[in-house]
Parts: sequence; C-alpha cells; structure tokens
Amino acid sequence: MKLNVKSCNKVENKYIFLKIVVLAVVLLIFSGSILGQENVPEDSVVETSSVNHSQEVEMKNGSLYSTLKQGGLLMLPLVLLGVFGLTIIIERAIFFFRTGAADKKKLISHLEETASKSQAKYREELEDELRAASQIYFNKIEKGLVLLNGIGNIAPLLGFLGTVVGMISAFAAIAAASTVNAKIVAVGIQIALVTTAGGLSVAVPVLGAFHLFNHILQKSMAQSDEIIMKLSAKTKRMSEDV
Repeated sequence: MKLNVKSCNKVENKYIFLKIVVLAVVLLIFSGSILGQENVPEDSVVETSSVNHSQEVEMKNGSLYSTLKQGGLLMLPLVLLGVFGLTIIIERAIFFFRTGAADKKKLISHLEETASKSQAKYREELEDELRAASQIYFNKIEKGLVLLNGIGNIAPLLGFLGTVVGMISAFAAIAAASTVNAKIVAVGIQIALVTTAGGLSVAVPVLGAFHLFNHILQKSMAQSDEIIMKLSAKTKRMSEDV
C-alpha cells in the first residue's frame, strides 16, 4: 500500500520555522522600540507640582521600561500575554523543525505505517482506522493554537480597556482643575495611547503566527483525505461481500 512519494509536492524548507521565531522576536522588539521613542516637546511649560514634574521626566525618558510604566497597571497583563504568546510560538516552531510535522512525506509515512499494521478486511474499517490515526497526528500540530488565538484576541481588548481608563482619567483631571491646559489631560491620554499600542503590539505577531500554524494544520488535513483514499483504494468494500 505504498504511495508514490514522487507525486508529492516539494518539501518546504524546514528552516522556515526558525525564521518564524526570528520574525516574532523582531516584531516584539520593534514594537517596543517604537513605544520607547515617544517624547514630549522640550519647550513645554513645567508645572510647579512635584507630581507633574516627575511625570514630565518620565515622559521625556525614551526607555521601554518608562514607556511601559506610563501605561499603568494594564501594561503588566499585556507584557505577560506577550511573553506567554512568544513562548508558544517558539515551542511550536521548534516542534515543527524537529519533527517535520508539516512535511507531507511525514504524514504519508505515518498513515502508511498505520495501514500496514491494520487488520481491517474492508475499506470502511481501514478508512476509520486511518482517520483516527490522522486525528492523533493533527492533535500534535494543533497543540497551543487555541491559546495563541485567545492571546491574540484578548491583548487588543486589554489595550482598548486602557484607552477607556486613560480617557476617564483625563476627563476627571479636567473636572477637578480650576484652569484647563494640555498637561492636565496629557497623562490620561498617554495611558490611553500606550496601552492601545501595547495591546496591538502583542496581538499582531501572535495572530500572525496563529494563522500561519493554522494554515499548516488545514493543509495537512486536506492532504490526509487524499492519502487515505489512495491507501484504501485497493481494499474491497463491505458491500461487495453482501
């Protein structure tokens, strides 16, 4: 029941998965560097309040840490989500690189081994066994994808929540001030912008990796149907003995 491997598509380069890791790291670092480049004009008028002065110093500091600090408490779960998402991406990339699970030849070999050990007399029985074996194969590929999708969807929502919190803070400052100027609302608006940018910076690479891995999964599922049909083609149907 061996299939003609020559008819398979050309095997994709396994090093593409290492490139995924590099791309994810570069995206997160690049996103952080963009956030860290925010500045406040130097000709701004300095408030006499010590709190406003310390906030101004932080706003002029272009480090990533200070930018994350300016985003408030909501930046903590965003950072944790980013680290968790990157961990899953790296783990999945290493899995694909080491096992070659995305390679069609690997899937063919797995199903051929199952077919050779099968004691099925009829095509329907053999197809059921092969589909069960392919599902086990797909479960290994699918591992972690649900979490990636969840992180990619939750991160921008947390960012938008930060936007709402920042705007509430800005309007509260306006309501409490006797005279209104730009610096009164600057902190609240900054929180809104930083958290929104943070949520999107986490979501973009995570969702990008999710769709890539999901594409590999869907492609393998489509290929398995074709392989199962070829492997069971020479086995007689149950209806032929009726």
